[in-house]
Amino acid sequence: MEALFPSYNDPIVSILLLLGTIFAVSVISYAYSLWKQEQKSKELLKFLKSFDSNEDSLDTENMPFEKGMVKPLFLLALAYEKNGEYSKAIDLFIYLIRHTQDTLILSHLADAYHKAGFIQRAIKAYKQVLRNFPREKEVLYTLEYLYEKLNKFEKAREAIEVLEAQGESVTKLLLALDILEIKHTPSPANERFESLANVYKRSHNSMALRELFLLNPKRAWQYYKPTEFQKIIDILWKLKLNEIDFDIISNNIPLAQLYYAKGLLDTKPNGTSTLFALDLLASARAAENYSAELRFIYVCQSCKHSYPLPFMRCPSCHRVYSYSIEVSIEESKKESGYSLQ
Repeated sequence: MEALFPSYNDPIVSILLLLGTIFAVSVISYAYSLWKQEQKSKELLKFLKSFDSNEDSLDTENMPFEKGMVKPLFLLALAYEKNGEYSKAIDLFIYLIRHTQDTLILSHLADAYHKAGFIQRAIKAYKQVLRNFPREKEVLYTLEYLYEKLNKFEKAREAIEVLEAQGESVTKLLLALDILEIKHTPSPANERFESLANVYKRSHNSMALRELFLLNPKRAWQYYKPTEFQKIIDILWKLKLNEIDFDIISNNIPLAQLYYAKGLLDTKPNGTSTLFALDLLASARAAENYSAELRFIYVCQSCKHSYPLPFMRCPSCHRVYSYSIEVSIEESKKESGYSLQ
């Protein structure tokens, strides 16, 4: 019997057992990977099926597929997207995903839905991307932004929590979310003011101070600090006469210079504001020249795009509170009989 069944201590038996174990594990692993890939393909096709529509701008249903078509069609889809023909880009992205099961194209599909204004579909596509790439930071940032647009603040916070867990700085995102929640709360103005004041006390961020001045300028002066002057100069410039705290102005040269330049003070202050455009306008006022006024441009420090109006989110790169204010002089506009405030 020992001749037929060698002893377990025989080194040849040990090697055979080891090789057999390795082979069995490899086969099982390979089979599992095939099964997992098949499940992923089924899930992807099921996902795409939910986007099927009878309003396709391209007839891709009966289009024959060859592997050599992938790159040209992908480049064509990108060209359509760049030219704003989002429906055509979407059709091609879906066609490519359906035939290649390439999950990398999913993010392009999600971006196309986002740019086309299909927010719910974009969210669904981005969530599908995260199932395959759960640590994709840019997708998480975009998803948080879309939830923000829909006022789904709890969902937005969930995305922020994931970003924070990955070591991202989320202070500005949380601040923006706090402010948005307060602004959309159906509560009396005085309660919203107190909530915003608490946000400012906690964050000491000029964006919260801006919201205080927009909501109740008279009460907001109690939180004003000289260091915030250049960050909210546009808000201060647009205040009406009855919204200005002249006691604070009398002890602050930049503020006095600002309101002298606007024509609300009779005496030119001694000193300068350190803003060339403001000091130049004040000098023009002293010479009784009232043909100019201040102009404000908001430049995103992330993408360098400039806009005539302030923004919480950059319209181009969607970064939160990323702008700086550039002050210049322009010709005074004629007074109209109404106010936009």
